[in-house]
Amino acid sequence: MSDLRCNSITGCWVIVAENRGARPREILLEPVARDRGECPFCAGSERLTPGETFARRAANSEPDGVGWQVRVIPNKFPAITTAGATTAMAGVSAHEVIVESPRHLTSTIELDDAELADVLDVYRERIAQLAAANPRSSVMIFKNNGPAAGATLSHLHSQLIVLQWNSITPQEKTRFAVQAASFEPNRRLQSFLAAQCPACEMIVDAAGSKRVVAETANYVVLCPHASRFPYEMWLLPRAHQAHYSRTNRDSLPELASLLRGTLLKLERIVKVSAYNYIVHTAPFDTFGADHYHWHIEVLPRITTLAGFELGTDCYINPVPPERAAAELRHG
Repeated sequence: MSDLRCNSITGCWVIVAENRGARPREILLEPVARDRGECPFCAGSERLTPGETFARRAANSEPDGVGWQVRVIPNKFPAITTAGATTAMAGVSAHEVIVESPRHLTSTIELDDAELADVLDVYRERIAQLAAANPRSSVMIFKNNGPAAGATLSHLHSQLIVLQWNSITPQEKTRFAVQAASFEPNRRLQSFLAAQCPACEMIVDAAGSKRVVAETANYVVLCPHASRFPYEMWLLPRAHQAHYSRTNRDSLPELASLLRGTLLKLERIVKVSAYNYIVHTAPFDTFGADHYHWHIEVLPRITTLAGFELGTDCYINPVPPERAAAELRHG
C-alpha cells in the first residue's frame, strides 16, 4: 500500500510506500571519513583557519589560540562569494563554520549534554548578533554529519549562512508562504481564541497519532505525517515562537539533552552516523510573523534521491513515520 501526503509547513508532497520493501539498514553502511594530515579544527591548529568571528572560550585565553570550547570562523571555502555571485544571490552576508569541540569528535552523540547546550547557545547568540548587523536577512544553520550527508571534514562542526531577504532560496520562501497561508484561515476561524500555526497543529496531531518520539516540558520530537526521509524527525518548542534567537537560554540544557538522545536513538537503529540537521528560524525582520514556528529538522541520509524525486520534487519514503516513531521511541 502507498499513501500520498502533503506537509502543511513545507508544501512538500511525499509518497509513503512501505510496500517497496526498502530496509534502510541494507541501503547504506558507510564508514566515517577520516581527515588526512593535521585537522584544522582541532585545538592547537587555529593557524590553519581564518581568524575567529566569535568563540566561547576560557576567560584568560587569547583569540585564535587554544582555550576555546566552541569556535566560529569564516568558511574558508564559502558556497557563494559576494564578488563572484550572480545578481540573484549577491546578498550573501556571511558563511561561517561553527566548530563544536576542540577535541576530534565525529558525531554529536560524542558531546555530553552540557557541551551540546553550549553549541546551541552559540547558535542563539551568533544569530542575534548577525540579526542586529543584517536586519533585512535570513539565517540558516545546518549540520552535515558523515560523508553521505555531505561532510568533507569529519571533525564535528556545523555551518551558518546569512542571506539578504531578496536573495533567500525559493524553498525557504515557499515554506514561509505556505505557513502564512495555512495560518490565516485559522486566525479568522479562531478570532475569539489564540489561532494555531501549522507547526502547533502538527504537535497536536502527532500526539493523537502516536508519531511523537520523545518529549519534555518545553520541547517535543515527532516524525511528521509527510516525512520525506526514513526516520525523519522534527524537534519543536511547545510554546509558539518564531525566532530561535529568542529562545530562553535556561531551556537549552533541556533542548540539548532531547536532541542528543534523539540522535543516539537514530544511530542505534540505522547503524550509521549520516544525517543532516537544520535549524529553521524566521527571517530577522519578521518579529510579527505569527505563522512561523522555529524548529530543528533531523534528516537521516540512509536512502538515495533518484530520478523520480529529482524530477518531481515529490519524495518516496519506504518507512511510514508511524512505524519510524515507534522504533525510535524504543530505540
